[in-house]
This record gives sequence, C-alpha cells and structure tokens, in this order.
Amino acid sequence: MIQRFQGEFDVVLTSVDYVEGELARELLESVGIPSLLHTPDFDIAEFGFAAYRQLRHGDVLVPRGARPAARAALVEAWGEDAVARHDPRSESSRPQM
Repeated sequence: MIQRFQGEFDVVLTSVDYVEGELARELLESVGIPSLLHTPDFDIAEFGFAAYRQLRHGDVLVPRGARPAARAALVEAWGEDAVARHDPRSESSRPQM
C-alpha cells in the first residue's frame, strides 16, 4: 500500500547502502511504519544499477514522531550495534576526527 508523507520527517538511519536501506524500509513497512529511502539524486542510468548500489548511500526517513518506534523495530531485528552505526544521533555514527 502506498502512503503519502505529509509534513516533516525524522531520519532513523543515515548513510546506509541501497540494500540495507531497502531492507530497513521493508521491515518498517511490515510493522506498519511508513518509510522512505532517500538517496542523492543521480540517475541510475549514469552508473548502472550495480554501481549505483555501491556508490550511493542514503537515509531512511519516517514521519515525524515515528522515529522511536522505527528505531526500536530495527534494533529488535538487527541489534543495537548495527543500528547505532547508522543512527544520526549516535556517537558511533559520527566521523572520527
């Protein structure tokens, strides 16, 4: 079922590759949380699909207010460490200087 997002979004995962993003999106959909994989705007035809999947990382967005439930669902399925690596609010997801 297609649902339209209205209003603002929360980022639940950041800098995920295409496969991880799609898995997260499908998992969230299965628990009733609408989500969207947002990647930089590049035409797949420029790279080919296989290269695009490797080169382009994106963010998984959920409707504002759904982030805690979405994160909990992802942690239950993938574990805290896997989610923390891509959590924009986690210290472990920030680049080291």
